[in-house]
Amino acid sequence: MATFRRSSLAAALAALTFGLSASADEGKPDKFRAGLSSYNEVHFVPGPPAALRGAISSVATGSFRAEIDGRNDIIDYELSYSGLESDVAQAHIHFGQRHTVGGIVVWLCQATVRAPAEVAALTPECPGARAGTVRGTIRPEQVLTVAGQGIAAGEFEELVRAIRAGATYANVHTATNAPGEIRGQLRHGGRGHDRHD
Repeated sequence: MATFRRSSLAAALAALTFGLSASADEGKPDKFRAGLSSYNEVHFVPGPPAALRGAISSVATGSFRAEIDGRNDIIDYELSYSGLESDVAQAHIHFGQRHTVGGIVVWLCQATVRAPAEVAALTPECPGARAGTVRGTIRPEQVLTVAGQGIAAGEFEELVRAIRAGATYANVHTATNAPGEIRGQLRHGGRGHDRHD
């Protein structure tokens, strides 16, 4: 009986401690990053027959950093790219796992290809044709519908869940490599080097 009481007490204390840590962490910023490389790209070729193609060979590199502030429903980000083999066209966060192609969920910057009307005014310009750094803030109204993948326009919490689950990637599209020239899966972590997939 004493053993049962002790284990019940231990379980109750563990649950209380977990609850306190969860509430202490609630609303704290989460940091994510990605190293962007052409070797991470997966090209989709529309059909018929539709098909996936392999990586891209390019000297271009890039990095993406994001900080989620769940309390205020915003994500601050910084995207850098350099060495692009043709002019930048657009950049996004896509909803997709590694080595798959997923729909655009957020626009990071626009250039020769413009963002849809509903988010165009909120989307910054891509700086520099072949190299540049853009900073911005993602708000719920910038989250787009991802047809057939379960995310509807404005579903900020769905985006945050996908980022935390490792099911989003950032990529930069160019004139020559329209489906994307560099790409990287978003990973949790505030410190350390960017990693390529």
